[in-house]
Amino acid sequence: MKSKSVILKLFKHIPSSSIKVFLLKTLFGYSIGRNVTIGKSIINCSKVNIGDNVKIADNNVFSCSELNIGSNSMIHSGNVFIGSSKFSIGSDSRIINNHYFDLWNNITIGNNTWIAGRNSQFWTHGSIHTKTNTKDLSITIKDNVYVGSSSCFAPGVNIESINLIGLGSVVTNDFNQSNSIIAGNPAKVVKENIDWRKNW
Repeated sequence: MKSKSVILKLFKHIPSSSIKVFLLKTLFGYSIGRNVTIGKSIINCSKVNIGDNVKIADNNVFSCSELNIGSNSMIHSGNVFIGSSKFSIGSDSRIINNHYFDLWNNITIGNNTWIAGRNSQFWTHGSIHTKTNTKDLSITIKDNVYVGSSSCFAPGVNIESINLIGLGSVVTNDFNQSNSIIAGNPAKVVKENIDWRKNW
């Protein structure tokens, strides 16, 4: 709806986060929890669920069918979430700066997971399956995963919990094991039986 898009662009410049949250809830029916801070960002989604104590910094653009952000998570600045599908991130997670999320299909990120650094890309379309609609090209990154700067994710990739993706990795396959360091182009397991939260 064009009028909604125009209104949300104006909302971006409201200096008071509490007023912005009130208007988003009242005018568009967004579900927004307590103690949520929204900076100069645009949230243009059909359905929005934001948990308690979430912080969304400036210059983010959310344009998708459904946005879900778990409690105590933080979206830093300059990130783009765009497409016709759903973006979900769990609780106690972080997305740092200037990342790109292509939402042709869904992207799901778990709890206590970090999209760290800058300039990672997550793609959910572009193969023959996009045209034929014969394969789900959604991306799933589970709990307690650390993604280093400038990583690229191909359509349909799944990452199991408790893994570290090294900076600059090009992830083209699923990784279904935990406690690994995954790096390279194309990405592969370079170290096993290591919990990055304790040993990295």
